[in-house]
Amino acid sequence: VASKEATSKKLVADMQTLHDELEASGTTAGNLKNELFSKEEAIKVLMQEIDSMKTESDKQGKELEAFLMQQMEQTNAIKAYEVQNRELMDKLAAFEKEKMAAELSRTQIANLALEVKLQAMEEKMEKLLAERQAKPETIFLRATAKAKAMAQASPPLGA
Repeated sequence: VASKEATSKKLVADMQTLHDELEASGTTAGNLKNELFSKEEAIKVLMQEIDSMKTESDKQGKELEAFLMQQMEQTNAIKAYEVQNRELMDKLAAFEKEKMAAELSRTQIANLALEVKLQAMEEKMEKLLAERQAKPETIFLRATAKAKAMAQASPPLGA
């Protein structure tokens, strides 16, 4: 009976040890479960932060894309203005050339008209000279008449 009592006490002690170990194990499992839950919560918070950062990054990416599109539009507009400016400068240069050609033409026409007048005057002079050379007595008579007229118009020398 004593051995059965000893065996029984030993079994009770073993059961108590197993019970204590089971409780300790349960506490450890509870602690592990709590730790796992808090890590899951931390992961959820991190995932929310990552999603928020991704959303902000997407927003900034769209803003950057819009800005770049605006810059491209402005660059294209500047290029169009430059092309238009070059075309206007070419037109202005062509107009200046035409204007210079017109002015040159006017000058040439005026010069030709002057040359024609000069030639006509030269021809008249040659004709008059030829007439005078043909009639030397006419020149003498005119000179004499002119001298007489001057003499009559001026007072006598002694007066």
